Amino acid sequence: MIFRLLLALALVAAVFVAGLFGGGGLVFDQALVGDLAVWRASSPETTSALILLTQLGGAAVLLTLTALAAIVIARRDRMAAMALIAIVLGGRLLIELMKLAVNRPRPAIDSHAVSVFSQSFPSGHAGNSIITYSAIALFALPKRWRATGLTAAVALSAAVGATRPILGVHWPSDVIGGWCLGALWILVCWTAWERSTKRA
Repeated sequence: MIFRLLLALALVAAVFVAGLFGGGGLVFDQALVGDLAVWRASSPETTSALILLTQLGGAAVLLTLTALAAIVIARRDRMAAMALIAIVLGGRLLIELMKLAVNRPRPAIDSHAVSVFSQSFPSGHAGNSIITYSAIALFALPKRWRATGLTAAVALSAAVGATRPILGVHWPSDVIGGWCLGALWILVCWTAWERSTKRA
């Protein structure tokens, strides 16, 4: 429990720092997005592949997977299925509220390789992917497979999040903030779920 508390505090600090200091005013963010724009212009085939990969963090894919996982889980544990849905939807709401609160503009170095409609911080693809894939791993897999499932969830979320600054739609700090906020949400929600099931 002490480890989880320390991890939560570290994630809160990371979200705060990324949200407060990142974006167009940060030299690192500005320089990396600029370099990636140059690379993207010279690598159209790879960019096309990244556009496909980034869809794995989009609402259509994540919500469909959540619904399918909830249907399977509900056959053995309806409360767990409801918890999965609540965690995923609650995380999405948290990210949208954070976007409105920070109100950071998107990078505008060149035209975006994919369509975007909301504010920049935190990255919804990064945050929502780690929330959704981790929640599915935790609720759908047997306990002996959870560590492997979580590792795969983090790896997939890392790949999805990395596509966002490469495609020019997020600052790197947006992605870091999204990952950390998503991980924090999962940590808090899963800890609460474990404690509630132990009391039941």
